[in-house]
Amino acid sequence: MGRPPGDKDLNLLTRKRLRLGNRDLPFQLVLFAFGIVTFFPLVLVVITSFKSNTQFYHNFWLPELPLHLGNYRSAFRIIWRFILNSVIYSGSTICLIAAIASVAGYVFARFRFPFKTVLFLGFITLIMVPGVLTLAPRFVLVRDLGMVNTPFALISVWVSGGLVLSTWLMRSYFESLPQELFDAAYVDGAAEWQVFLYVSVPLARPMIATVAMTTLIGTWNDLIWPLVTITDKSQMPLALGLMQFSSDFETDWGTLFAGYVISSIPLLCVFAVAMRQFISGLTSGSIKA
Repeated sequence: MGRPPGDKDLNLLTRKRLRLGNRDLPFQLVLFAFGIVTFFPLVLVVITSFKSNTQFYHNFWLPELPLHLGNYRSAFRIIWRFILNSVIYSGSTICLIAAIASVAGYVFARFRFPFKTVLFLGFITLIMVPGVLTLAPRFVLVRDLGMVNTPFALISVWVSGGLVLSTWLMRSYFESLPQELFDAAYVDGAAEWQVFLYVSVPLARPMIATVAMTTLIGTWNDLIWPLVTITDKSQMPLALGLMQFSSDFETDWGTLFAGYVISSIPLLCVFAVAMRQFISGLTSGSIKA
């Protein structure tokens, strides 16, 4: 048995911790400064969303009473349709990408067929193609198919664009699963589709959550493609609708900033609920890919 630590050992340990703490102090100060730069504009948006124009011009930096909750009512009456459109568009895209990428990733991970590696490498190289290079051809295709000003113009392109990365992530995850799991399922008489649905997919839920979150971020915040293909106000997603909303209320700062706050709430709620699965998928993907 080792001797219990004495006062001298405790003093040495304390001094060592102090030295390490002093060494980390510059990094902590830098992180604190970055935190202020990042979050202060967001706090300012929330503060301004409760102000009238008179309060805004009188005191820009600090909150003032009374709080003008009517800004949120005015903003919500206009942007609720944009939020609903984005929920429908993003939700449809997430479901399609999750389903197709899971099947494609499973096939690339578990099946053997000619030119599989070449096909997958060619598939992955599409990640390196900047989206702006395909903007014009995509628009011509959508226009010729008569899909301008329809949800299909957004969903079809978002699905095709998000499948590459999502398939790669799902393939990497499925390849990391132990072969013994599949052998046990085959011994029990499970067909391939049963192995996929009842063994692989439940185990891949963290990665599916990661795919869903990355897809949600990309579609929810996309502005360029909707700007090109959607001119009907009733079909606009949130990002494009907010641009229209900003031009309508460019002098009503309280209502404008209230609209920004409302538009961020759905995404924040999703992150709050799914953050654990999202981080688990990122961690497992970074280790196993």
